[in-house]
Amino acid sequence: MSASLELPNRLSIDSGVILSYFLGEEIGRLVKSNLLPPRGKTIYCNRLCVSEVFYVLCRRRGETFARGSVETFLGTGYASMVSSDELDMEAGAYKCRRALSLADCYVLALAKLQRATAFFARREEDMKREVLKRPLDVEAIFLEDLV
Repeated sequence: MSASLELPNRLSIDSGVILSYFLGEEIGRLVKSNLLPPRGKTIYCNRLCVSEVFYVLCRRRGETFARGSVETFLGTGYASMVSSDELDMEAGAYKCRRALSLADCYVLALAKLQRATAFFARREEDMKREVLKRPLDVEAIFLEDLV
């Protein structure tokens, strides 16, 4: 596994990126060494992502672990939290046009609004199908492809 990655300077991150870090997954080591702390990069995150991180960590490791992890992530200030009516409507527009999870639509919408790259941990089947049908209108990268 490469210790250093060339990541874009502006990233809209998916919950899977944060989860890989807190769950100690192999790809999470890349997040630790290349993204957290951001080192000159701007990381954007949406509120749905935070909720998703919390519930997945809660199910896997318990509520105390989940709460501590999310509070740690938010407390670092590593990510700019974005919440707006415009973001909600843009995410809704993605969901209207594409068969993707609402969480993925928020990552894409945030990338579009902030002129960032959507950064996902893994390329899920629904994303593969949608990209084959019609390319995304924002750049998207996948942590698993960088390993």
